[in-house]
Amino acid sequence: MTDSIGNGTKVEKTMVVKPIQVTPQEVIIPLTYFPNAAELELIIVEDTAVVRAKADGPQLHQNKRQAEMLEQAAVFEDQYSELVKEYSGQYVAFHQGKLVDHDSNHRELSRRVRATFPDEIVLIRQVTERPEGLLRLGSPRLNH
Repeated sequence: MTDSIGNGTKVEKTMVVKPIQVTPQEVIIPLTYFPNAAELELIIVEDTAVVRAKADGPQLHQNKRQAEMLEQAAVFEDQYSELVKEYSGQYVAFHQGKLVDHDSNHRELSRRVRATFPDEIVLIRQVTERPEGLLRLGSPRLNH
């Protein structure tokens, strides 16, 4: 990697990158992969997790329904203390700010939600005891 300084001289830059650590329980991603990132966001789509830096400005390819999903996520966070008391370990589904279903089996809940709300934004999250500020990702799958 090279960089130019004021007088046009090329300077070789080295980047020290710590490895991503993968265990059966979690994925540990060093923050060197996210330079200048004040905050990170975790996006889960079916069985895939994506971690990326939160964008400060407008995104070019932003999903038009993202705001609706973020609203559902905010409702989940607001109700978390009550949810953990009643639904700990279960998956819950939120639609239009309301808890609409729950199940200990993610696949069964997803199947029912797709059948009931086929083209709607529905947030499904597992209610777990979680330490604050720790990002844990399930072990990734490699597709060939």
